[in-house]
Amino acid sequence: MENLTPMKWAQVQFGLAKLNDPRRTQRLISMAASLANQPGVAVSKLAISPADMEGAYRFIRNDQIQPNDIAESGFQVTAQHAQDHSLLLALEDTTSLTYQHKSVRDTLGHTNQGNRSRALLAHSILLFAPNTHQVVGLIEQQRWSRDISKRGQGHQHASRPYKEKESYKWGKSLTKYVNSPR
Repeated sequence: MENLTPMKWAQVQFGLAKLNDPRRTQRLISMAASLANQPGVAVSKLAISPADMEGAYRFIRNDQIQPNDIAESGFQVTAQHAQDHSLLLALEDTTSLTYQHKSVRDTLGHTNQGNRSRALLAHSILLFAPNTHQVVGLIEQQRWSRDISKRGQGHQHASRPYKEKESYKWGKSLTKYVNSPR
């Protein structure tokens, strides 16, 4: 894919998002463009107007907007771009998004990094075209958090049913991608 401006990239990546209101999709595009323009900057530090800042926070707090609805738009775009390549590698990895702030202690799962850390885990499949040395995009992702009440029970891993193991989620990601009609 050619080099795009942050706004054009956001339109391509998130324009297909089905958020039940076109204004929500426009807000998503606007936020994504602002974040792409200023990588690594928190929403509260973005160089946007106070009205856009308030709109961004309303968007983030809106219970009617689901992460999968946003992600699916990007997956569809990746699937479209994947058709341009004769050979693709599906690269998989699980990432731990770790937070230590007290505001997330009751909502995220445990980590193996101490009592204060909380995390969201994401198992992602990234498509790579080796013939062109190009990252095509993210095609699938499973997200979860570990049950805090089960912290320290790793030794019981072998006796857990397969569907309760994290490795099940890895397989689920790949199966969903392989069986997808995209």
